[in-house]
Order: sequence, then C-alpha cells, then structure tokens
Amino acid sequence: MKRNRQSVALLLVMLIAIISWGGVANAADTYRVIYDFGRKSSDGWAPGGLLALAKNGDLYGVTESGGTYNLGTVYKLTAPRTRGGAWTKTKLYNFPGGQGGGYPTSLVLGKDGNLYGVDYSQTIFELSAPTSDDGAWTYTALYTLDQSQGAGIVGNLVFDAEGNLYGATGIGGDLGCEQEGCGTVFELKRPTKNGGKWRLSVLYTFTGTPNGEEPFAGITFDQKGNLYGTTNWGGRIGSGAVYRLTPPEKKGRPWAEAVLHSFAQDGPMGSHPEGPVIFDSSGNMYGTTAFGGDLSCQGGYGCGAVFELSPPSEKGKPWTYTTLYAFQGGNDGSYPTGYMVFDSEGDLYGTTLTGGEAEGGTVYRLKPPAQNGGEWTETVLHAFTGSNGDGDLPFSGLTWGKWNDLYGVTFEGGLCQYCGTAFALQP
Repeated sequence: MKRNRQSVALLLVMLIAIISWGGVANAADTYRVIYDFGRKSSDGWAPGGLLALAKNGDLYGVTESGGTYNLGTVYKLTAPRTRGGAWTKTKLYNFPGGQGGGYPTSLVLGKDGNLYGVDYSQTIFELSAPTSDDGAWTYTALYTLDQSQGAGIVGNLVFDAEGNLYGATGIGGDLGCEQEGCGTVFELKRPTKNGGKWRLSVLYTFTGTPNGEEPFAGITFDQKGNLYGTTNWGGRIGSGAVYRLTPPEKKGRPWAEAVLHSFAQDGPMGSHPEGPVIFDSSGNMYGTTAFGGDLSCQGGYGCGAVFELSPPSEKGKPWTYTTLYAFQGGNDGSYPTGYMVFDSEGDLYGTTLTGGEAEGGTVYRLKPPAQNGGEWTETVLHAFTGSNGDGDLPFSGLTWGKWNDLYGVTFEGGLCQYCGTAFALQP
C-alpha cells in the first residue's frame, strides 16, 4: 500500500510523472501570471520550490528542467516599479550536469546576497553574486550527501542565525528502514574561515514506527532553536507524524525527537502530511495533510485537511490537535501541500495541488471564526485551469512579496502543457 502511494511531491522532484488537467478559466481580477516559462525551452521550464524574496521585491527561483542543457536553471524575476507592470526575467545559471549540478529542486536567499539550493543529486550548492553589473554568478558545490546521510530533499533549506543550513531528506539514513531509508534531518555548518569546507552533521535519523518516516517537507525553527516538521509515514499509528527536534544541552550530545501528533490511516483528522508547519504569534502550530479529513471524498481516502496543534499549558502534557478545515475535493480543492502563510488578520493562505473547478489546483484562504469554537471559513481565491495561459499544479506553496501580494509557481501549465508559470495574487 505504502510504496504504491509514494508521495506526489517526491515524484515531481524526480520528474517521473507528468500530470495534466484541463478546464475552463476562472481567474479572478486580482490574479495574474507574471511570467510564463513556455516562451522557449532554453528559458527553463517546470519551476519548483518556494520563490525566494529579496528586500527590493525581486524573486528568485529554479526550474527543474529546460535551460541550455535541459538540466534546469536558476532565474531572477525583477519586480516592476508599479503594480501591474511587466516583470523581467533573467537567467542567472544554466546547470550543465556533472560537477556543475543539474535538476535543481529548491532555492533560498542568504543574508550575504548569495543563493543556496539543492539539486537532484543531493548536492547543496551556492551561487555567489557577481562583483560587477555585467559579471556572472559563480556556482560552488558545497556538499553532496551520500545515502547514509539522506536523499530526496524536497522542502526548502532554512538558515539559523549564524548562517548554517538545515534540511530534511525524504529517504536515506538508516538503510535497514524500508530498504531506501526513512529519512534524516541534517545541518550543514558554514566554515569559520574563507575558503574553508562546509561540514555536514546528521542531527536525527528516522526509523519508521513510532518516530516517523519520510519527512518530505521542510523544517521550521521556533524561537528557542527547536526544529519542527512532518513525516509522510510512520509515527505511533503509521500514517505520518508531527515531530520536534530539541538541540542538546551539551555540545556533542544527540538531538532529542518527540512525536507531537500521530496520524491514522485515512482518518477524519487527516493523514499523510507532506507540507511544512508554521507558527502563529501565540506559539500554535499549523500544517496540512494530503489525505484524510472528509472520508466521503476520494473513495474514502479523504482529500486532505488543514490542522492546528496547540502547545500544552503544562510541561509534559500532550499538544492539542484541531482540524480547521477538511477539503471536499470539488471546487474547494484537494491535496493541500506546500508552504502556508498568515496575514496580519490571522487568515491562512495556501495551495491545493488538485481540485478546483478545472481540477488544476487552487489558492485558498481560511478565515478564523469570529468566536472561539466556531468554524474556519474557506474561500477559493483562484482555481488553476492549465489552459489559456494559466498554470497547473501549484505544489510549492506561497510567499508574501512586494505590494503585499502573494507569489508562487505552478509546475505545469502556461503557454505549453508542461512549462509552468510564476503568478501573483492580491488577496
């Protein structure tokens, strides 16, 4: 059962499966495609990962294919001076394969102005900004993970305050677990001297039940330096978990894992989380599950849910789990995945991979109830069609950007079926 339902996110990263959905456009006036990757193959296609935002509103990202060598690109979208103006795309790097990398999956922007990402070979790379206006970005391979350290990095890398990088791998690690390994969480430590080597440490190795298995999503820091994330499988019941990793009090000791919640197979509270978690200002945690929820959807598997985990009032007590919304699989969307964001009013925004009027996925908003105990209300802000220039399969999620708009990418759609788009949405 498990391997037949391997994560869609991992399949997308490996470029094994291409899915197409058709339909009739239903774009709101506040939605627009700011770049279409179907203009030419050397431009890059199949954009993936969360867009990285610069302070001036420019956006950086990767395409998993296309480019000069058809092995992917790193690109920049320069923001116009006024809302509604044309965005300008610049290709910063063509992946040539070999020691120059290929098939990138995600990208983050460092405080130093350099770009950091991961490619299909599990190489973590750095692109250094040019020193002159007409200079080229410089590619450096920082570290390549072997199978015992992890493989299948899907979520974005994150920085700590010192500029060290952290991430999770969907497989690898303990190769005695499910043959391919059940995944790891790692740290890539920045060198203390210029020209020094980055050093990788595996912080935790997952072993299935009861501690979790296949952490496809990225990880999230809290203010105390703890790491949080989700696993697609494992946990105490077997269908995924929310976990916390606590750093050791003494240097050299292992990180400690705690399972905060375990999901039941296709349960009404959700199952098989594939997205990362986020926090509100009160320390409550929010995330999504790919399946479960309303079990009348998808033949009993469920179409996914959005959940909240509230910390206990007393140390050692369990976290409180609440299902905020269960997707119906129709116009409201199905299979929520990717990064969610809050606005200043406490509304949640995210994407569903499929569903909507044309089954191409959605951008949704969840508004909290006016009174405690009430129901959260979902509004579909855009339903993707994959036709008439619109995108399809928005699996990476959303980020806030210039003019307080939401930005994201679709893996497919646009001018050609499998090319993809970058989009902006004014809530």
